[in-house]
Amino acid sequence: MTTTTQVKERVKEEFYIRRAFDDGTPVFVDATRYVRQGTPYPLSAKKALKATCAVWTDNEVVAFSLRHYTAKQAEREVEHVESSIGTSTVNSRNVLRPRMPRKTLHDLNETARTLSAVIGDDVIVEMDGELYVLALTRATGMNELKLVGRLAEGEGEGGYVRSEVGDADGEFELPIQGLRLRVFLRSPVRERVIAYAFGGYLTRKPGETETVTRATALTLHSLLGLATFRMLSGLDGIEVPARSGGTAIRRRKEAGRIAFTVPVLLFTDDGTPAARGHVGGEVDLDQLDPVTGGLRVYLDEGDRLEWNPAVADVVRYSTYERVLTETLAGVIGSSLGADAVRDIAYDIALGDLGQAAVASLRDATANLPGLAATPAEAEVRPLQQAPQPAV
Repeated sequence: MTTTTQVKERVKEEFYIRRAFDDGTPVFVDATRYVRQGTPYPLSAKKALKATCAVWTDNEVVAFSLRHYTAKQAEREVEHVESSIGTSTVNSRNVLRPRMPRKTLHDLNETARTLSAVIGDDVIVEMDGELYVLALTRATGMNELKLVGRLAEGEGEGGYVRSEVGDADGEFELPIQGLRLRVFLRSPVRERVIAYAFGGYLTRKPGETETVTRATALTLHSLLGLATFRMLSGLDGIEVPARSGGTAIRRRKEAGRIAFTVPVLLFTDDGTPAARGHVGGEVDLDQLDPVTGGLRVYLDEGDRLEWNPAVADVVRYSTYERVLTETLAGVIGSSLGADAVRDIAYDIALGDLGQAAVASLRDATANLPGLAATPAEAEVRPLQQAPQPAV
């Protein structure tokens, strides 16, 4: 008789806050117990918050999800709480209410397992749905990255086909709502895949161009202060390519960009609550919808949605994106009026959008109502307003 022994998967959750102390030097501090107990984490000042990092470890993957905060975002995220007796304030403090982004970590873990067969000794980077392969040259004290290829789903090894890129480095425009980038590599010291999701801003401004290699290096560098990542990745330093003086800086038209946030409630088809929070949006000032000729609106999941753990494994934001986008475009159109939308569309088509039209778009997206959606439909619904992230 043969006995089969199943190894139970061990899961470990951690949460860190990167904060500045009196000397101004930001360091990671362990705030795991605050998340577990659901208690606020005290900060000396709102500007002390620099980043948060959630960590999920199991038998195959160590997943890190880091969110970087600008000063303006920290101002909104950190609460100022006062306690009073009668008319006298007896206590005043700044607190952060940390929460574990389990949906983000679950998706990160799932992708890491899918890519596990093709990582090898390279670093795989995912950005805007594209997969890039970077060669990692390890050296004591400093490690170097170089873009060498791309991956696409196909009938190759592990379900992916690799193509070479030669000496070119992928350039892209930094989005106004911050960079979202995921990095996958194999730990040289333990049998684990390291998966790292970064959300935030780099050293260049939105609208400027950046390269995949430099963005990845900066992203990795931002997490080297966390000992767990540094030890498991074997990276004690990473070379960040210098800003090339010849790099073209592509800026948007003077009109700028229209960015906003929208409060949402998401439900499954049977009405089970799936997620709540905010999604980020943008109105494209360069292109119209190629089919309808109307305004082109983009929505991004970001990391401001809190997913219901009971359904987080079976639902994805992408299933709601179409109905949310279409409904929101209708809301913006109703606010502007049909004639104004038509005139703005003509101006965008001709590349002649003026400041007055941009101002009207900003007004129309300044205080958007909440949206409640299932995968099949969405509707406007008054929602309880939560603090909105900076855009």
